[in-house]
Amino acid sequence: MFNLINGKELIGLIKELVWGYLLLVNISGFILTGVDKASAIRGESRIPEKWFFTISLLGGPFGVFLGMLVFHHKTRKAYFGFIVTLTLMLYILVLIVLTGL
Repeated sequence: MFNLINGKELIGLIKELVWGYLLLVNISGFILTGVDKASAIRGESRIPEKWFFTISLLGGPFGVFLGMLVFHHKTRKAYFGFIVTLTLMLYILVLIVLTGL
């Protein structure tokens, strides 16, 4: 009647969901950085920095950091770069521990 999955399949499914989530949140962070840069150039209303920090803390520091480099955005704000870089290093450490590298 019901097809139950075993423990290994469940762990595999959870890993895929986590990696999918991380990919999505990092793409979102990258796009958010590009949109804010374009808004800054046009003199339009900006995305609050708390959104970048939130995206970074939720797993998207790679996307935000890459967006900073690609779009040359918020690179002069030392505190912004520090917080994003610190979050990035923490996530790298977590990934190293979780993947056993």
